[in-house]
Amino acid sequence: MTTKLVVARIVFVMVLIALSMAFLMQVSTGGIPRFEHADKVVHFAAFFVLALTFHRAFPIPIGAALVVLTLYGLAIEWAQHLLPYRSASAGDLLADAAGAVSYYGLFWWRFERKRKRNKQVSS
Repeated sequence: MTTKLVVARIVFVMVLIALSMAFLMQVSTGGIPRFEHADKVVHFAAFFVLALTFHRAFPIPIGAALVVLTLYGLAIEWAQHLLPYRSASAGDLLADAAGAVSYYGLFWWRFERKRKRNKQVSS
């Protein structure tokens, strides 16, 4: 295993722990004004970053990665359902999946553009 892969896996685990703690702790806005559906934006962004770090740490097929990340989102929602100060939400799960799909979609689009550009140069 290369040093780059080891570092990527350490970063992924750190992000996973931080997000798990954030999703499971009791949240207080402390008087900070929030906009409607702010939690969905947070879920989307968190899973975009989680997908990025997961992809770097575990270069597996995109479909498999999306299943793993969606199952993690499902586990987080189930855990939140069990906590008296949190609640589960299908909307949050959809935002989680959308964040992961957006990362992999962007990666695939960028990869395809680069492949096509390289193909044109070599022709």
